[in-house]
Amino acid sequence: MKVLGVLQSAMRRFSLALLLLAIASLATAAAASAAPAVSVFPTPGSKSALPGTQIVFRGVAPAGIGPVQVVGSRTGAHAGSVAADSDGQGGSFLPAQPFAAGETVTVTTALNILGGRSGSFQFTIAKPDGAIPPEQIPLVAAGANGLQHFRSRPDLVPGSVTVTKRGAPASLGDIFVAPQQGPVQNGPMLLDPSGNLIWFKPLPKNQLATDFRVQQLQGQPVLTWWQGYTNNGSGRGEGVIYDSTYRQIAVVNAANGLQGADLHEFLVTPQGQAYIIAASPLRWPGLRKALMDSVVQEIDIKTGLVLFEWHALDHVPLSESFFKPSSPGFVFDPYHLNSIALDRDGNLIVSLRNTWADYKINHQTGAVMWTLGSNRSSFRLGPGVQTAFQHNLVVNPDGTLTIFDDGAGPPAVHSQSRAIRIAINIKKMTATLLQQYEHSPPLSSMFEGGYQALPGGDAFVGWGSQPYFSEFTAAGRLDFDAHFTAPTTSYRAYRFPWFGQPATVPALAAGSGADGVTTVYASWNGATDVASWRVLAGAGPGALEPVGGGRKRGFETAIPVHSEWPDFEVQALGSSGQVLASSGVLSTGTNRISIFGHSAFISPGGMGGLPAGCFSTRPCHTSATVSAGRTVIARAGGQYVPAGGGGTVLFMLSGSGRSMLSRARGHQLGVTATVRDSDGASSSTTLNLVPYHTSGSGPRYTAKQGANLQILTKMAFVSPSGVGGVFAGCFSYQPCHASTVVTAGRTVIARTGSEFLGAEDCGTLIFSLTPAGSRMLAHTRGNQLAATVTITSGANTATATMPLVRWG
Repeated sequence: MKVLGVLQSAMRRFSLALLLLAIASLATAAAASAAPAVSVFPTPGSKSALPGTQIVFRGVAPAGIGPVQVVGSRTGAHAGSVAADSDGQGGSFLPAQPFAAGETVTVTTALNILGGRSGSFQFTIAKPDGAIPPEQIPLVAAGANGLQHFRSRPDLVPGSVTVTKRGAPASLGDIFVAPQQGPVQNGPMLLDPSGNLIWFKPLPKNQLATDFRVQQLQGQPVLTWWQGYTNNGSGRGEGVIYDSTYRQIAVVNAANGLQGADLHEFLVTPQGQAYIIAASPLRWPGLRKALMDSVVQEIDIKTGLVLFEWHALDHVPLSESFFKPSSPGFVFDPYHLNSIALDRDGNLIVSLRNTWADYKINHQTGAVMWTLGSNRSSFRLGPGVQTAFQHNLVVNPDGTLTIFDDGAGPPAVHSQSRAIRIAINIKKMTATLLQQYEHSPPLSSMFEGGYQALPGGDAFVGWGSQPYFSEFTAAGRLDFDAHFTAPTTSYRAYRFPWFGQPATVPALAAGSGADGVTTVYASWNGATDVASWRVLAGAGPGALEPVGGGRKRGFETAIPVHSEWPDFEVQALGSSGQVLASSGVLSTGTNRISIFGHSAFISPGGMGGLPAGCFSTRPCHTSATVSAGRTVIARAGGQYVPAGGGGTVLFMLSGSGRSMLSRARGHQLGVTATVRDSDGASSSTTLNLVPYHTSGSGPRYTAKQGANLQILTKMAFVSPSGVGGVFAGCFSYQPCHASTVVTAGRTVIARTGSEFLGAEDCGTLIFSLTPAGSRMLAHTRGNQLAATVTITSGANTATATMPLVRWG
């Protein structure tokens, strides 16, 4: 009896303990269900998580996550730690050890889990297939003009671009493309509205860039692109973020055991999140080859933690795919997800190439909210709405959707590719085509492509596997059209305003010609606000003075200068003339003497002159030779050209030279002229000898030179069409911008706008006679019209009275 009493007492205590435990469990469950709903990823019931997955909790403060119990059906209990998201809206449990393929993972918390039960949920670990190796990227042939080369940046060899239509307003921004098949280098490429290169970043061999564009991050515009290698139409790489100085500020990688981010999307939010796609090859029951799952991840850029994850394999039936296990390829790719868009309500819309459909995804649960297209569309599709192998769905501020519809897979479903805008009506569940853009001549793209809606209604279209990118007006008119000269491709193409200030300095190269001219080549990869260049020269880095300059022309500007000094530097100037940056100093050879012009005019007696400049601190004592082929037809010596100035080196043709000129076709004889200084410096150039005829005595020459501006010739020659030139010099530390006025008596017979003369340099100022001036010269006695030539640059003026002589 005593033993029975003890047993009865024990049973009562055990029943009470069970009751208290049940009450506690009910209380915990009630508390959990009353708490705010928490999203978790992998989502409850997922069958495609990878062994390296973390467990994401969103919608709860990191400190409120509480204890997390994680148990694998094969690996048992998993220790780990919780890392907080940078926005304070969640965190991730990071297991200390990976899970095992095929096992079920049970997670237990005290939270109100969306899709869970009493704070718990389960997911299954899929079996990954092996790593997909890099595929060799084929490079297209460059052809005759398919490459760009730059003297100042020989390391850059981007493909060239041909613009065939220029009508779009430049205010809409610069052009962003990324050649994928060379011909020599791949990488993100920034072009100005005229198609000139602004910035190019060559990537390592066998890598490429996609989705190059401007996005906003934490209130600042940034450059973003995907970079990596490809195989079977998908990528393994990372998202790259650069600031406006072209310095890398972040890299975004796929997480949770995925092999890398896919090439198809790199979407950055202003708040600091990035959306990426990843292809996940799995071994799947019933298949002889790998199944390629398509994954979306939202990544916290600051921490690298996953904030959201969605697997197509968990939510889209394989039966919706037009790609079958028997389709060609070493993997079964039923989805091929290629774009992510943020809808206005915070949910996502993803586009799957191989189901010909787009899916709206709940951002909290991953559930499919509706399907547009495919064989299970939620909408009634109007004419022209159905797409095939589409890319780049974007949600516009007005709620319309823009899509690039490739239309060709193979098979070719549409006669040509197109960019379309559609409207969806959620109440009536209808989809209506609003507008479509097609290229003329037709283009059919088998992969890639994009459609960007621009401010004001224009549409910018990148034609994917075709080398074209185009802009259309809101009315559908083609306003801009360009293509890579060699048939390389760009995944997408965009237009954005961009202001780049490189952290690097300008690049400089220089080359000296036999004619005594040093050509300076200046560039600054990525600079968008350079208006002009200034060239400095001197005997060393501490003794440089301006010797020339010029307006910026394309990526690289060639600037001819004359200088005796061996060291050069260039300065990039802004629109107000302010110095933006300076290059390093480059040492070259010296050119102390130079010949100007392309013609030497010959009197009836055989006398001619070569306009020459002496770019030295001492006078040049010159000799000259003129040769026609191997025959020397003129020699001259003992002539003086002032230091730092210019003049005419005279010569007399030999008898054979005069005979050769008289028999020359068109009475113009091509020759090689050489002027040599007594110290050995020389200048050679090819030019034409042109005869002229005068009679009688001409007007008396007089001149009044300016302090920094001088007229260096005593006679001006004019062509039969009335075009003439005056040899002049600018002897200032700053370039001259000279205008010319020619008068005969009180009549103005020529007037020009501003012409550029380099600092401490010489050149020919060109003018055209008025009809009245041409008549006066044609009727003047002896073919010598007395004229006054005045050149002006700012406060500097030079005036000379001289004859105008018509040749020909």
